[in-house]
Amino acid sequence: MSTGLRESRHFARRQRRSRFYKRLFVLCVLGGLGVFAYWSGKTLSERSLEQARDDISQLETQTAELERRNDELLNAAAVDRQEIAALKRRYGKDVPKGERQKLLGLIDEQLGKGAKTDRLSFLIAAASLEEKCDGAPSTKRFLVRTPLYDGPAASVQFADGALTVTAAGEPAVDEAGRILGWYDPSKPVTLGLARLGQAAQKFGGTLPMHRKLVVNGSEYRLTVVAGDRTGFVNVTADRCRFP
Repeated sequence: MSTGLRESRHFARRQRRSRFYKRLFVLCVLGGLGVFAYWSGKTLSERSLEQARDDISQLETQTAELERRNDELLNAAAVDRQEIAALKRRYGKDVPKGERQKLLGLIDEQLGKGAKTDRLSFLIAAASLEEKCDGAPSTKRFLVRTPLYDGPAASVQFADGALTVTAAGEPAVDEAGRILGWYDPSKPVTLGLARLGQAAQKFGGTLPMHRKLVVNGSEYRLTVVAGDRTGFVNVTADRCRFP
């Protein structure tokens, strides 16, 4: 009995030691895994941190480059705005407008037709002379031609017959919509100015109309208005020195 009891006790102690060593082994393994995991995590964390620092450095470099390029673009845009403003000022100063543009257009037109520059220079210089007109304008009236009327009294003459004035217009319409024989003064008319031996020059527009032309070495200034009688227009001509 005593021998069996001792063996049972020895066996129980061995079992406890065996369980202890197993637990100790497991704890050691777990501790080792924990240490490995710690150092592995630390290494990965340091690598990630280093990579993040590199990325931040690259972003800072890229940001600085973008800011530099943005400053260059802003400076270039400011220079462009200044140049555009300068061009606008030069355009407004150098490019003719209004009456000056019309005058230069007439000069170009005459040069294109073969006019001599010295002749044009003379005429422009002569224009600075004091105007001298007869001061006794002559007024005449005549009937305006329409599709329904092309008869007598449809023209007048000035400059001793060297200038003939005619006009054509659109017919008037009554309240019933019927076309009448005389022109409608509220609608455009076509003014015809014919020098002796030349084809008539045509000018369209609404009344009153004003024209200037040279006949027999004098300038005639014409004003055409609707007449005080149905179907008529009045033409007033004043003769002035030319040039």
